[in-house]
Amino acid sequence: MSDYKTDDEKVEELKAWWKENGTSVIAGIALAIGGLFGWQYWKDYQETTAAEASALYAKVEKASETSLEQAQTDIQALQSGYASTPYAAIASMKAAQQYAEKGEYEPAATALRWVIDNSKEADFKHLANIRLARVLLAMKKVDEAQTLITQTYPEAYQALIDELKGDIYVAQNKPTDARAAYDKAMLGAAGSSSELIKLKRDNLGEGT
Repeated sequence: MSDYKTDDEKVEELKAWWKENGTSVIAGIALAIGGLFGWQYWKDYQETTAAEASALYAKVEKASETSLEQAQTDIQALQSGYASTPYAAIASMKAAQQYAEKGEYEPAATALRWVIDNSKEADFKHLANIRLARVLLAMKKVDEAQTLITQTYPEAYQALIDELKGDIYVAQNKPTDARAAYDKAMLGAAGSSSELIKLKRDNLGEGT
């Protein structure tokens, strides 16, 4: 007989069902709508943040052509307000490179440590570690540099690590170990990097 219920009976059943389940249905709809708007807000926020960080980085690029000190204010703004974006890490590494080229190793090390501590990208962290090791080596902090390169790195970085090991062995007056490290580095290096490593290797001679 349930197939032949009157319209009134069906309406009453629907009212009873709605009384029991209506609240959860409304809540589900509200959550779905909220999720949609929340996702759109997050997407818009991400796009806005990326655009603002990109604009700041453009200012860093322009200022650093004439004065790294003038660019520092915008670099700090990227670090404080946009640390999660790649632009903050790239600007910091660019600043570190320019400081190092000028022989200003302390601010170079500070910029690289910021990347290591704050970047969300593993590749930036690996590269910053390697560059920091080079800076520390230039500062005669050989043991600290050696500690950094004993960490685990992806295979793509192995030639850089082996070259750096060779540099550290040279600083420690271990020419035999340095030659072996440079030989290994040359196997994975390419182009001008390989030529530079070969030059370092040749400067050590063949040993005995």
